Amino acid sequence: MLNNHSEASEKVQKEHNEAVEKLVNDHKSEKEKLITKYINDAFPKTKIYENFEDMFSNEKLDLVFITTPTLSHFQIMNSCIEHGINFFVEKPLVINYEETKNICKLLQQKKLIMAVGYNLRFVDTFSKTKELLEKKILGKITDISSSILSSQVLVKNSGWRLNKKMSGGGVLLELGCHLIDLLLWYFGPISKVEGKVLSIYSNVEDSAEMKFTTNDKVNGTLSASWSLKGYRIPEITINIKGEYGSLKVNQDFIELNFKSENQKFKSGKTMIYKQELEKGVSFDVGGPDYTKEDRHVIDCIKHNRTPLVDISDGANVQSVIKSMYAASSKNNTQLVEY
Repeated sequence: MLNNHSEASEKVQKEHNEAVEKLVNDHKSEKEKLITKYINDAFPKTKIYENFEDMFSNEKLDLVFITTPTLSHFQIMNSCIEHGINFFVEKPLVINYEETKNICKLLQQKKLIMAVGYNLRFVDTFSKTKELLEKKILGKITDISSSILSSQVLVKNSGWRLNKKMSGGGVLLELGCHLIDLLLWYFGPISKVEGKVLSIYSNVEDSAEMKFTTNDKVNGTLSASWSLKGYRIPEITINIKGEYGSLKVNQDFIELNFKSENQKFKSGKTMIYKQELEKGVSFDVGGPDYTKEDRHVIDCIKHNRTPLVDISDGANVQSVIKSMYAASSKNNTQLVEY
């Protein structure tokens, strides 16, 4: 029986590796050729590898950024661990909970610095909200509602993100993970979930409506969709009610409403706009939050510090999503196991 199990495991791993190789080969697009040409022209002494294993074996690397399709994350992280290389991996961590458990077991054997790409923690309005919540400006939290909405998938389409074997899931895993990370950061562990996911245009979920309860017995809701018209970019909103008032936050502003004067805030409405919080970055590629995130990870490597978002944070998000999928398929309430 043990031999049969071992053979089956080896077969599954072989099939997984073959799928990763096919995925990488399928994504060698004209765009990637142009990027390679640009790197060759701009940095002629930089060596470009076709195979990451060759690079890991031949180069002394301080840090690897893993920004490949989700299906390949586990294999590349595993190789980083084997070679003793620190790494940053884009969200989501992996395609399923089983891979999450396996990567966490592997990491117990190595002292590496590992970060996960939940960049919303570096967005000024969301980081300021964390600061305000830590000051208990709302008092006891009584209710949470949250959403992440986008217009990414409005027709039947194809691509690895819409292929469950390659992506692991749809809007919950691809976009909702950002919102779940913020909720866990703000309010601590989520203890139970219930709700439904719905496929509209693809064979992964295009929308999700969930209810959750935190360990502190605060109830909340989460809505996620990438199939709503009118959203040029994903829009994240979190509404928080407490005994002293309420707070609403998105990428652009924080809106506070207090029943009476509270700390340095007056009673009634106070607005804090992102422009008031921005300090600017020296080099902006894709948004200042990405630059801040990258600089933070590099500083952690240089000074041997734990990143703001490490593998355990990424694994906790995967645990919540696993329970949300189970709650939807079984039509019941699911406890979240971390």
